[in-house]
Amino acid sequence: MFANKFPGAFAATCLSVADAVNARSINNSNILAVSSVYTPPEPAVEILRAWLDTPFKFPCPANGDRPWSDDIQEFLDRALVETPKIGVPASEPDESASCAICCLVKRRELNPIDMIPRGSMKILRETPTSAIVRFKAGSVEPAHHHTFGHDLVVLEGKKSVWNLTKKGEVRPGGRDYLFTPGRDVHRVQYHEETEFFI
Repeated sequence: MFANKFPGAFAATCLSVADAVNARSINNSNILAVSSVYTPPEPAVEILRAWLDTPFKFPCPANGDRPWSDDIQEFLDRALVETPKIGVPASEPDESASCAICCLVKRRELNPIDMIPRGSMKILRETPTSAIVRFKAGSVEPAHHHTFGHDLVVLEGKKSVWNLTKKGEVRPGGRDYLFTPGRDVHRVQYHEETEFFI
């Protein structure tokens, strides 16, 4: 997903038709990635068709195939304008300006994660889950997997993610994007206080 490091590039990894509809509806993705390991050619064609046929803000599985509420539509519209600005240095810092994701977590108290000491989170949406998560430096998430694949954006900090299923390691830092397929067992270590949107 290195494409997401370039302004105006909005890449999404889609492993199903539902993923494709969600990606276009929610983030108006303009780059589609499918997994050559997990996606045979026939389903890949269906994923591509769904992705091409879905307009931005279209009712999608992530919202129970219902239209988005007015406040979410406003958030999505703002994100289209603000997301390309991520990573572009401002001529002068503007304390009043912030990205749409940062606005969601502002003035929200993060709650401790019972299962993992030194971690806290604020759930923004239950199904599918979206949350802002924070871990203190030195925290470790033991080997685990998720039922579904998950995308995350590191807002600040640095961590190491070992994908034990695929025998790989990545070190995402501030503004980096990471996709982990469902059922991939992975372990995470936080090198500094790290906050991310998942």
